Amino acid sequence: MNTPIQIQVDLSDGEHLGVEASGERLLIAKIAGQYYATSDICSHGRVLLSKGKLRGRHIICPLHGARFDVTSGQCLAGPTQQPIASYKVTFESGAITILPPL
Repeated sequence: MNTPIQIQVDLSDGEHLGVEASGERLLIAKIAGQYYATSDICSHGRVLLSKGKLRGRHIICPLHGARFDVTSGQCLAGPTQQPIASYKVTFESGAITILPPL
């Protein structure tokens, strides 16, 4: 992702969704009033993380149970230690803007 992506969202705390924007699969989550965005693709099984369960700040891969922190992309448990991409997010007027990584 090379340019910012803007997406209209309306999630409640603890909800997440998968989206495709500008050719990227992204996972959007809202935790404690803050929006976060990561890659929606598990770094191990290449499946959609948005099909998994969000537990607090952790998304659990539905294939092998790998657990990722959606606030940082860090892998916390599972058959991989490879993190997923994490993006800076801003929120204004019902839309989030996802910024490309530095």
